[in-house]
Amino acid sequence: MNYRCSDTTLVIEGNFLAASTGIEGDIGQATALFNHTVPRRWHDDHPERLLAEIAAKEGIGSLYFGMLTAVPMGALVICRSGFLTVFITAGISNHTINIIGVSGEGITRSGLLEGLITAASAKTLALLESGRAIPGTPTDAIIMACEGPGVHRYTGTVTPVGSRLAACVRKGVPLALSRYEEGATVPLTIDLPAHGMTEKRVSIS
Repeated sequence: MNYRCSDTTLVIEGNFLAASTGIEGDIGQATALFNHTVPRRWHDDHPERLLAEIAAKEGIGSLYFGMLTAVPMGALVICRSGFLTVFITAGISNHTINIIGVSGEGITRSGLLEGLITAASAKTLALLESGRAIPGTPTDAIIMACEGPGVHRYTGTVTPVGSRLAACVRKGVPLALSRYEEGATVPLTIDLPAHGMTEKRVSIS
């Protein structure tokens, strides 16, 4: 997996098996996953056309899953735990909470689908824990992706994948919301080691 981020677009490239609840969501092979910022009042009855335009501009081919958000990529939170990396942008009201989880260890197709549930549940818990009495926004989307053979069959919260995923989402969603509200301009990377947590701000080019 490699990723790059501008002010408006996060692009994650690799050889993925992925499941998406976003625009034209599905499960299948992908060489790129992306999250793109649109104007706050943007609306289009055919958002898939914008996804195709972004893919062409970024040179990522036709095998992709994409997301749209009104949140600038400067507020992006990247949370890492072992072989799992989770990318989160978050805004409430007329915005959206987008989550992309990428595992460096393979997950079965059913495991990827279960991961969508784990991430969604952790997102709702994170919102409640941070004092926001909502389960999410109407346009929230999640992508779960992996590289390699499917060694993980399950991704519930007590599994190696699910425990990392839930921890990253529960920590990352409130941080992403706060960073958006504060007008952050540089993505934040957080490492969740086995014991404790360290934070560092990084600039992604």
